[in-house]
Amino acid sequence: MTAVEVSVVIGVVALLVALVLPAVQSARESARMAHCRDNLRQTALALQNHHAARGSLPSFYNGTSLRYPLTEWDLFHMHSWRVPLLPYLEGTSLRAQLDTAALATGPENEAAAQTAVPTFLCPSGDPPTAMGWGVKHHRIAATAGTPLYEIAEADRYYVMRSDYDAMAGIQALPDPFPEQANPSSVEFVRWGVWGWPVFETKTTTGSRLSSYRAGRFADVRDGLSNTISLVERGGKPTALRYGKPEVSAENPDATYPGQVGWSASNTFLWSINADGVGVNESNTQGIHSLHPGGANVALADGSVRFLSDSTTFDMLVALYGRSDGGLPD
Repeated sequence: MTAVEVSVVIGVVALLVALVLPAVQSARESARMAHCRDNLRQTALALQNHHAARGSLPSFYNGTSLRYPLTEWDLFHMHSWRVPLLPYLEGTSLRAQLDTAALATGPENEAAAQTAVPTFLCPSGDPPTAMGWGVKHHRIAATAGTPLYEIAEADRYYVMRSDYDAMAGIQALPDPFPEQANPSSVEFVRWGVWGWPVFETKTTTGSRLSSYRAGRFADVRDGLSNTISLVERGGKPTALRYGKPEVSAENPDATYPGQVGWSASNTFLWSINADGVGVNESNTQGIHSLHPGGANVALADGSVRFLSDSTTFDMLVALYGRSDGGLPD
């Protein structure tokens, strides 16, 4: 075979690869998307089963020796809404390993918290070796004001992430914004299916949570098929903005600042879709997937819907709120 013939063969092979590879990648992503939807569907079904058995959705905050009123810092360390769902997701043995009298982030629960739960992991995300971390409960005062990247290893706990989250609601600030009003006030939050929090100072930041009642489907006046229960928040433990690490001088490693572990709870601040934040804009402030073009969400009736990147913020407000009149025309 002459050099010209070899060059022709190489060119043909390269052309075939260029034509076939995108199709293969597209097929793989389609399979991952289907798997992701199934994960959300299974979790949504577990919510239905829990509600049927207990009369409510799981609480955001379960177990531990901490008592109400709870500080914002306490809310990072209780057992999450996912823990009561484990028996409905073939996770009874893992549930039995958790000591719910101890902190979810404590050494007693380290082995369980670092165990991957496949149903909580999107196949388009990082492998299940990618764990997040946080500051130990008893070290918050000692590390106050320390940049995230300077937190010592001895002050950290490590947890296995979840790519799916329960969002308590969405912040919808009025325009024009009232003078002297506090943008963190809970009056600007449209609460979803996940319950009734009561704050001592009527804000989601810097105030204690005085009580919390788990949500019930009867609270959802807009209809279960019109109200979000679960969303994708992929990319953790890295903070992402439009799919890229959100690097700053204060956070050069783009460390996700909220709770990343499946087993531990989160503060309401990190569980509320921020005002004006759309789909796939930020995984720290809203719905975010690693799929092209949009993200999957589960509705309270157990169905799963794909929301495109072009979904309007008004549509998100209507989908999150449990009693705001339903979807716009």
